[in-house]
Amino acid sequence: MREGRPYRSRGVRALRLRAVLASGLVLGVGAAVTLASWTDREFATGSFQTSVFNTQSSVNGSAYADNSVSPGATVTIAGPFAPGVSSYFPVLIQTTANSVAGTAVLNGAVLGGTDAATLGAALVYRVVRTTATCNAAAFTGTPAFVVGAAATTRALTAGQETGVTNALAAATSTAPGAATGFCFEVTLPAGAPNTLQGKTTTATWQFVTTSN
Repeated sequence: MREGRPYRSRGVRALRLRAVLASGLVLGVGAAVTLASWTDREFATGSFQTSVFNTQSSVNGSAYADNSVSPGATVTIAGPFAPGVSSYFPVLIQTTANSVAGTAVLNGAVLGGTDAATLGAALVYRVVRTTATCNAAAFTGTPAFVVGAAATTRALTAGQETGVTNALAAATSTAPGAATGFCFEVTLPAGAPNTLQGKTTTATWQFVTTSN
């Protein structure tokens, strides 16, 4: 019996050693798994392009051009003026092909010529929005007034009325937008003095167009 005890003791030691080695192997495998990973990448690209806004004008309803430099399109008023006489002329504005929509603002005229301070200061005007024939009939009924009103005229140097918006239609890629028309009525008041006889003057209006 005594001779058998050492053998049992060595057997126990061997079992314990193998158990320790086995547990060490398990720990080693677990540590390797926590270090493993995969990566991937995703990209996104945006392309940007600005819009186009451009306008042209006409004073005869057919020949449109870029009149961005004064005096721009020029029209000679039929006449000569006399007290109480009015004359009419149109200005049409359109966006060019591929242009976005916008608005137009009419500023007061800059007077020129020899008699700007006399005849220019005496003349008055009104403006309505229309693409129909520009004549006295355009100011009857309930037109859209841009300058003045049914019974109100303004000095040539006055701009459009407060709160007025003149929309410009967008164009297509191949054709201009529908024109926005302005009919001007210029009048020498009935009470004009005799000293205005034989005078000449010019008036240059500016439309400022802005994209929406």
